[in-house]
Amino acid sequence: MSGVKAAGARIVVTGAGSGIGEATALRFSRSGAQVICIDIDGERVRATAAACAGEAVAFTCDVAESDALQAAAEAIERDHGPIDVVVNNAGVGMGGPFLDATAEDWEWLMRVNLDGVANGCRSFGAPMVQRRHGHVVNVASAAAYVMNRDMAAYCASKAAVLALSRCLRADWAGSGVGVSVICPGVISTPIVTATRLLGPLAGRQAHLQRQFRFGHAPDAVAKAIVRATEKNQAVVPVGLEAGIAHRAAPFIPGPVQALLDRAPIGRI
Repeated sequence: MSGVKAAGARIVVTGAGSGIGEATALRFSRSGAQVICIDIDGERVRATAAACAGEAVAFTCDVAESDALQAAAEAIERDHGPIDVVVNNAGVGMGGPFLDATAEDWEWLMRVNLDGVANGCRSFGAPMVQRRHGHVVNVASAAAYVMNRDMAAYCASKAAVLALSRCLRADWAGSGVGVSVICPGVISTPIVTATRLLGPLAGRQAHLQRQFRFGHAPDAVAKAIVRATEKNQAVVPVGLEAGIAHRAAPFIPGPVQALLDRAPIGRI
């Protein structure tokens, strides 16, 4: 099955107000697509839409609210036409020991990182499957297969997005709808500002932001997203570290893996 060309396509990008989502909306617009930008931050998502090279509109919506996202999807199709590609990118972060997180902390992260992706797959994917045309891109992370003691909830959410994406790709293989999952490494984005740091990591946002500053540019991920859409790629690591980890993970000896899992994040 071939992918969907960006030129002339109608693209939905969630989490489009900043970072990877913003870069993805801009890159698709430069490629000749009509872009529908969705974000919980109305001011930022309107700024992204305004910066797009071609036709673009902005919707303010919380992807964690399934009814709200379904209503947005129906309004978009009614007012702008059928969607060719959806990029489920919206996400948040959380770091610190598992027992320092409350049940509310866990639910908050999972509702955005996992439920938000599933909501997007359902709301935009169902019409695609019915039309037998389209492509779904889910943004996970190298944390889907690189575990860390300070990132239990985040790693679990991203591993679940990877699993969901692979299952949907198999489920929809004969429907004309492709599914790709993107697994970026360290990317220089504002995600730390949307990250809850707990226990020994509390108050370390500035320190982590300095570390993220040396990551890959968000446009590197946006470029990979466009390529995955057009080539119908399955699992796409972004960044040298993400690619090496993806290829090497199955072959790392257990004791070495245990040491890597215990490596501190933001504690030094």
